[in-house]
Amino acid sequence: MTDPYPTIRLDEHRVDLALGKANELVEHFMPKIVKRGKTGSQIPDHTLEDRINRLYHDQVTGQISQLAITTYMTGTDQLYRIQRWNCMQTPDKGDEGYDLPGLRMDVKGTRIKSHKDPREYSLVIRPRERKPDWTYCLVLVELKKNCALCHIMGWATDDELDGKVATSGVFNGAHVLGYSLLHPLPKLIWDL
Repeated sequence: MTDPYPTIRLDEHRVDLALGKANELVEHFMPKIVKRGKTGSQIPDHTLEDRINRLYHDQVTGQISQLAITTYMTGTDQLYRIQRWNCMQTPDKGDEGYDLPGLRMDVKGTRIKSHKDPREYSLVIRPRERKPDWTYCLVLVELKKNCALCHIMGWATDDELDGKVATSGVFNGAHVLGYSLLHPLPKLIWDL
């Protein structure tokens, strides 16, 4: 039986591309985080030490997720390369939620363990990440020895986050939608 969600396999070359982009971001942001002594994190109990220790991990996960959804939606990594170049012109501004240029879609990536069912994960959106008329997409990243498997779990609109706020735990105050509440993306097959 096939999974009910698309999975993109990024080969070693594409993973290296995302790792390079993650390194650029870490080199830019790490000195700023250390200098100001603040996390900049949206996780309430995140200490400065936690943020420093997780910065590279978080950037790798985000870049692989963004590359996976771009490859899935366009059939190539070219738009990802353009988008990353554009964002690094003003890195403090970021992509403002446009993970694909011009498309109101914010990709949320999470690193997963290979023994856990991807359907057990949730889309988590912090209140300050929300934007009216936006779409959020959950991509789960499973790093392997020579590749990354990226499970594109589904999407939800900003309006669908209303009333779905966690009241305790690590996601306290965040909007949380389980897999069953996400809309599936179609299985696109590129013949390029």
